[in-house]
Amino acid sequence: MEQTKKKFHFAWLVLLGLCIVVGLGKSAINNSAGLFLTPVSKELGVGMGSLTLYLSISAIVLLIFLPIGGKLMAKYETRSLLTVAVILQAGAFALFGLMNSVWGWYILSIPMAVGGVFTTVIAGPVLINQWFKKSSGLALGIMGAGVGILGAVIQPVIGQLISGQGWRHSYIYVGLAVIIISIPMIWLFLRMSPKDKGLQPYGMDASSEDGKAAQSDENSGISFAVAKKSTAFMP
Repeated sequence: MEQTKKKFHFAWLVLLGLCIVVGLGKSAINNSAGLFLTPVSKELGVGMGSLTLYLSISAIVLLIFLPIGGKLMAKYETRSLLTVAVILQAGAFALFGLMNSVWGWYILSIPMAVGGVFTTVIAGPVLINQWFKKSSGLALGIMGAGVGILGAVIQPVIGQLISGQGWRHSYIYVGLAVIIISIPMIWLFLRMSPKDKGLQPYGMDASSEDGKAAQSDENSGISFAVAKKSTAFMP
């Protein structure tokens, strides 16, 4: 019985939490942006090019803030940082529903991108690297598949929501839903390091000498090589 219990590792719950948090940040927020463009541009009377400029601003902010975000992830408590990130990203998305000028999208795209640095770029590869001594590639693949499946479910739902409730209410509903779902997942499942739970990374024996090396790398931040494996850089 004791051996059976040992077969399940908390790392898999971390992976589950990442699938949900990263999936919502990417699929419900970032990838659903295109669904809103046509109704927003028609109602506000702005050209599609003027409106989509906010997506370019968001991408530039994400790239600029990525190195800073990596240092913050290494310095501050993971759950608190990710909670703030979700509120920034999803909260800005919800506020789009209250805007009457395209400038609102330009301004709000900045906090949305800053939050997205953590939820869609950094959190996945960094936490998987910490929690999985072996099968880290498998874990990244599972996370990518989970994000894709979540997107396949969410995109049609958001499309129907826009058709039925209008783009303003849809922005608000989606943003609030992401906050309500993601924050409990963060606090239940996500930890920066296995030692926070008194564990070794998945695939590492408690007596392994590599444990010291794994712990010494905890606060090393994130490299671009790791970040580019994130679903945020996948087509």
